[in-house]
Amino acid sequence: MSLRYSKEHCWIKKTDNGVLVGISDYARRQICNTFVLNLPDEDEEFRAGDVICDIESCRYFEIISPVTGKISKVNESLLDDASPLLSDPYECWLFEMTDVAFTKPLMSATEYAENITLAE
Repeated sequence: MSLRYSKEHCWIKKTDNGVLVGISDYARRQICNTFVLNLPDEDEEFRAGDVICDIESCRYFEIISPVTGKISKVNESLLDDASPLLSDPYECWLFEMTDVAFTKPLMSATEYAENITLAE
């Protein structure tokens, strides 16, 4: 499966265990070079639409869960150096979720790009 997108600017990618979640390039462009990334704790459960974590920079940015599930892994390397999030957001995942339920519609890359264009 290719990447799917939420209207809240997250991407998901299916894995053998569940899904990886990251932010889109559009979201990345909203973040200043100096920021603080607050990740969720492993084993926390979230419903689609819940605030899962946040990014504090010149603009406060909430990461909204695109799916319902449980945090199985966080990308702890970002806690030491979050710069990869700014340089390549599609290769830099934030966390992995398992026990996933797709309860909200997700968009293809084309649909997401159209959604951003309409919003700007």
